[in-house]
Amino acid sequence: MFNLTKIVNGRINVPEPEYLPTTPSEVYAEGEALVLSSGKLTKASGTTKPTHIAMKSYTAPATDNKDLPVARIDKNMVFEAPVTYSGTPVAVVLGTKLTLATDGCGVTDVTTSGVATVVDTLNANKNAGDKVLVIFE
Repeated sequence: MFNLTKIVNGRINVPEPEYLPTTPSEVYAEGEALVLSSGKLTKASGTTKPTHIAMKSYTAPATDNKDLPVARIDKNMVFEAPVTYSGTPVAVVLGTKLTLATDGCGVTDVTTSGVATVVDTLNANKNAGDKVLVIFE
C-alpha cells in the first residue's frame, strides 16, 4: 500500500479526492497505484508510472460500477511503500528508480525502467516487510 507521508512544501498533507470511473469487475485496494486507461482506472504495475492512488478499497461489479475516490499524484508527494524483493534480493539504493509490484501496492528491488524514485531507504535491508519512501517524478 502506498501511504502518503508528506507533501513537500504543502500546507495540508491530505490531498483532495477526485472521483473517477472504475473498470468493470476490477478489485481495487486502498493505497493501490492506478492509471487511467480508456477513461477508467486500472492497476499500475511494473514500469507503468501511476497517476493516482486509491483512497479506498472497492470491488467493481460487471455493470453499474461506482466512481472511486483517488488522490492525483503530484511530484511533491512522498509515499511510504513496501518492497517486494526478487529471487536474488538487491539492496535498495537512495536515488534509484524502482519498478512497481505486480499488485500495484508497493515497489520491487528491480531498477530497470523504474518509475518510483527512492528518497529514503528507511534502512531497507533485503528483508520481508522492508519499506522505503518514494516519489513519482
